[in-house]
Amino acid sequence: MNHPQEEVVYGYSEVTIMSSTAGPQLYYPTPPPPPLPPPPPRRRRRILVRAFIGVCIFMGALSLLTWLIYRPQTIQVAVSTATLSHFDLNTTATAIGDPPVLSYNLTAVLAISNPNRRVSIYYDRLEAAGLYQGERFGRAALPVSFQGPRRTDAAPAVLVGSSTVYVNADAFGEDNSTGVFPLDLWVDGVVRYKFGDLMTTTATTLTVKCHLALKLMVASGWVDCTVIDF
Repeated sequence: MNHPQEEVVYGYSEVTIMSSTAGPQLYYPTPPPPPLPPPPPRRRRRILVRAFIGVCIFMGALSLLTWLIYRPQTIQVAVSTATLSHFDLNTTATAIGDPPVLSYNLTAVLAISNPNRRVSIYYDRLEAAGLYQGERFGRAALPVSFQGPRRTDAAPAVLVGSSTVYVNADAFGEDNSTGVFPLDLWVDGVVRYKFGDLMTTTATTLTVKCHLALKLMVASGWVDCTVIDF
């Protein structure tokens, strides 16, 4: 007895034929490789230290080269003349326990010099202040803002007024009896140095002390000052 043969359909072949006849096949790009892991902390720290050392060496070499080329010198300050027209300490007009009042009139002319041949100086701020027995009794701005190389400017300072000061009245009486008053004229400011067309430094402080011994109504002579900080 002949049995009818069953028709066998293989799904794989059918899918293969359908996919081959359905159209062009899609190709997906190969995914990129995963990123490299970050360097270990020790290696990163070593790189930063080497970079910092390299920057320090470069800045040091640049500073040394700049100094060798320009040879910067200290600002020079002197008092060419100073006159104390009035100087009086009033201890009677104040209440008990209050400091005395000092009245003053001091006129000074300062000679401010830039001795450098290739360095210019910017004065962002420049002031003069008078001190007696360590107490400040006046302050005046100096009219100097820029100095070219090898230049000297005369800067007048006029200190007029009155202020309360904590000074020794007996010591003032002794100075008044001798007729000579020991005063200090301090010059302080903020300056910047320009090295040709190469660079301009950041702002630095300038502090100068001028010691004076003045008689009333008598002009002093030339007095060199001491540059403490620049």
